[in-house]
Amino acid sequence: MTRCILLAALVGPLAFVGTIPVGNATGLPGAYAPAKLTEDAKAAADFAVREEAKREAVTLKLVSVSKVEKQIVAGINFRLALEVKKGGSTRVADAVVFRDLKSRYQLTSWKWLGD
Repeated sequence: MTRCILLAALVGPLAFVGTIPVGNATGLPGAYAPAKLTEDAKAAADFAVREEAKREAVTLKLVSVSKVEKQIVAGINFRLALEVKKGGSTRVADAVVFRDLKSRYQLTSWKWLGD
């Protein structure tokens, strides 16, 4: 009887290990996960468009954000699918914006799609 109780005390907690949620919606710690268009994500999208407009020395206007993914690191990476007005047409771009722990933004990637 003592052995059964000891075994149950040692093995019992291990039975729940597989049910503990770890990471994000993809199940992989540190991976990108789908996210909602929160105020933080919108601010990251606006920042991305302003920074790319400076880089290209053109006028760009954010039309919409069609996809948001977040990656939690020492801050947050936002991976965004953006519709942007450039000149007389609307184009699609993928952007990655890093927001550090002091809420400073940095555009780390911008790619026009369809080029």
